[in-house]
Formats: sequence, structure tokens, C-alpha cells
Amino acid sequence: MNRFLKTAFFVVPALLLLAFVFEGLGVLVYLPSFAYHGVNLQAFVFRRTDAASFAVRSVGLRSLAFGLLAVLAVWSGDVRLSAAGLSLLAGGLVLHALAVRALGLTRTCYGMELGAVPRAAVTTFPYNAIAHPMHAGSVMQFAGAAILCPALGDQFPLLIAGHVALTVLTAFVEHVDLHVEPRTFRAIVDRFSDEDRRRTVDAVRDWSLRHFSRHLHRECSMHRYVETLPREILPRIDELRYADEVLGPIRSAFPGSALTPLPMTDEIYVSRYNYDRGGDQGLFDRHYDGNLRFLPGGSVVRSLIYLSADDRLEVVFDTSGTQANMRTYTFGLLDFHNELHWVNGSYEPDRPPRVLLKCNYYVDHWGWAPWRALGIVLNVAVFYVVKATMEYSKSPRTPAQRGVGFVCNLFRRLNVVSPAAPVVVVLAVLALAVKMVAAPLAGLF
Repeated sequence: MNRFLKTAFFVVPALLLLAFVFEGLGVLVYLPSFAYHGVNLQAFVFRRTDAASFAVRSVGLRSLAFGLLAVLAVWSGDVRLSAAGLSLLAGGLVLHALAVRALGLTRTCYGMELGAVPRAAVTTFPYNAIAHPMHAGSVMQFAGAAILCPALGDQFPLLIAGHVALTVLTAFVEHVDLHVEPRTFRAIVDRFSDEDRRRTVDAVRDWSLRHFSRHLHRECSMHRYVETLPREILPRIDELRYADEVLGPIRSAFPGSALTPLPMTDEIYVSRYNYDRGGDQGLFDRHYDGNLRFLPGGSVVRSLIYLSADDRLEVVFDTSGTQANMRTYTFGLLDFHNELHWVNGSYEPDRPPRVLLKCNYYVDHWGWAPWRALGIVLNVAVFYVVKATMEYSKSPRTPAQRGVGFVCNLFRRLNVVSPAAPVVVVLAVLALAVKMVAAPLAGLF
């Protein structure tokens, strides 16, 4: 419930902004009404959420949709009681309730599909008589509402039809079991044990401490893309980022998938603990590195290779339930878009500097070249945009830097709440911007 309320805290103002932009209540009716269908479809098809949090979102949004429907019906002042309407509404409610009773609440909220309970066939009534009684009951309820309140169709012509269409679509998706097997990489922490590999770590570390000496005791973190470094150090870095110890676990986790390094996103990183509301602050709060976890067919795995470390600091990989004090020669592998993680501890200037080699690898699960190319382009493009805004706004001093830093941290928090939350906010802001630009242009013609 806490996560649901946090999402609402950001999404409701965005919906109000969209309503202002489009000068009508339609967006305040259609988006909240249809949201639970989208949440259900996303959970069933992609299966990347846990059953408990999904149940809260699904039940909460369904209650919102039906509550909104009831409020609109009363508000219209045109409720016409009839035997047909009441029969459909009551019959739909009873059928839906019987289906929930037969499944149990956990299975109703895709507990089997999301791995919360074992799979089992349900043959009790009404499932022994109707293929999809829950969805049939919902359609009956919507049909009853349309008969009892015909004014709804006049005021919001897509409301009932949209609910019915999305309910039928969900039933079809469930019937054909249309889904993408989740491919989430569980975080791994390991160490280079080979002496040659350790000597390479030493060489890259010593070079980094010399080359970036003036950055080691600054107040903010430093990122440098590997491809911009002097060519002399690149072969040594390649020995680490393409080492069998690093790539082997990724290939083992995704057998049959093709692995493509993303060297254009690899970085040398001198870490600091910034709590100055700059763009780099989020690295040490709870965060996901990426926001494309809704994109199927590919994964991005990140390696964190510790060249120099303050081993009293603890890295928490919350999604995978793993935590470790990372030392020199240690490396961590995590799912770039799906691993919620952070660092416990505080920065102390007299401790060894925390210097990491951060590398990314795209894993293609489907083997379709155009989709792989699209996935790589989207990941790299988003990576560059986010990194540029973070770099611009770290340790902010000007109003513009503080504003960009605020946006960076806001979107980081939204992404932790839900990947949909920043999308809704962006759409609302873009719609407002388009309106502000279009209005003066319209006056010229």
C-alpha cells in the first residue's frame, strides 16, 4: 500500500496537468479507469513483478476504476433502474465473486504466473462451467452499468466500450497464455583469483590513481568513458571487462542467448557520497540503474569491477537478496534495469579511494537482429541522456544545475516506485510544452 500511495502522489498531479492541457475531464476518467487493465496485462505478459505488490496495485486500481464508474453514474443524474440492468450487474458481481472464491485471492492476482504458489488446475464451479468466469462477470457488470446509466455513454463514449474491450483482450491473453518468460539476472559477487588477472587489476588501478589523481579527493564523483581514455590503457581494461570470470556467469545465466558488449557505455568511476541534491546523489540511495525493464527480448547486465575499494562499505543488491563488502579484486554482476541496490556506509577521506570499472553487456534472448539493434540503441540512448544530465548537475552551484539535479532525483525516486510513474509525468510535461508552443502558433493562422 505504501508503494501504491507513493505512485499516486506523483501520478495524480500529472493527471491533473494532462486534464488542464487537454481542457477536459476525459483524461481524468479514462486513464485511471483503464489503468488496472494495463497493470494486469503487464504482469501476466512480462511476469517481472512480485505477487504481493501486484495484488496491491491491481486491487487498488480496480477499486478506483469501479468507484469512479459509480461516482460518474450518480453525478450524471440519469440512473434508470431496470430489471435487465440490475440483473446483469448483480449477476456479474456474483459470478466474479464465485470465481475469486474458487481461485483464492493469491491465484486471482496471478499468484501461479508470478511464482507465489504452485500451478494447479481449478475445476470447481464456475470454472467447470465457464472458461473465464471472472472476465465474463466483469463484462456483465459493465453491460449492466451501461443500461442503468445511459448518460455515461453520452458523456464518455469510450468508457464502457473501453472496459469491455480491455477485459476481452485480457481474457484472450490469458486463454492463449501469451507471455514472455522473465529473464532477470540474479546478482553475483565474485573475486579474481588468478594472479595474472590480479596483476592486471593492479596495473589499471595504479594507472587510474595517477591519471585521475586530482579527482580523488574532490567533493563529487567522477565518470570517464573508457573509449575517451588514452589508448595505452585500453588493452589492460579489455582483459578485465571481457574476462571469462566476468562473461562466463552471464552466459551461464542466459544459455542460448547472444551477448553483446556495450563498450561505448563503459566507464572508470571514482566514487563519492554526494547528498547535495545533485544528479549524482542517487547512486548511493535506493535505485535502479535503468528504466527499460518493460522492454522484452533482452537484458542488460552491468559489471562493477573494483580496482580500489574501501572494504568497510557494503553494497546491497536488494532484488537478489545479496549484500557484500566489496574489496579490491572483487567484481559484482547485476541486472541493470531490474536490480534495486544501494551502498551502506559513509565516505571518509582517509580511507582508500573507491575506484570502479563499470561495464555493460546486452543479452539478446530472441535472436532477432532488428529487435536486438533496437534494444541496443534504446539502452545506449537513454544511458547517454541520463549520464549527461547527472554529470551536468552533480554538486550543483547554479539554479539551472539545481533544477536538473532535482529532476534527476525525482525521476530516480519515481523509477523506484514504478517504471510507469516517470513515463506518466514525462507525457504530462510534454503535453503541456506542446500546448504552450502550439497556442501562439495557432494565433498566427
